Amino acid sequence: MESVDTFDLLEFQQKARDLCCPKKLFQLWEDVCRRYDGREIGEYELEEMKEVIWPSLRALASIRNSVNDEPVAIEETPKRKSA
Repeated sequence: MESVDTFDLLEFQQKARDLCCPKKLFQLWEDVCRRYDGREIGEYELEEMKEVIWPSLRALASIRNSVNDEPVAIEETPKRKSA
């Protein structure tokens, strides 16, 4: 996934809403975390992105599990430590 030089919260949120591929959502989340760890974004932006990305990942995991007839075992949202 391409990394955009500047972080635009609304743009990143829209990108997260548009993605239906778990791999690409995880890549986006990793980009957001990298930016947070590098202090390019603050805790507010991190939390806002988490609120958009994690529900989508949970929903996609539920769909995948129901298609595969596997029991749904979705972990809690991981907690990030403050920098």
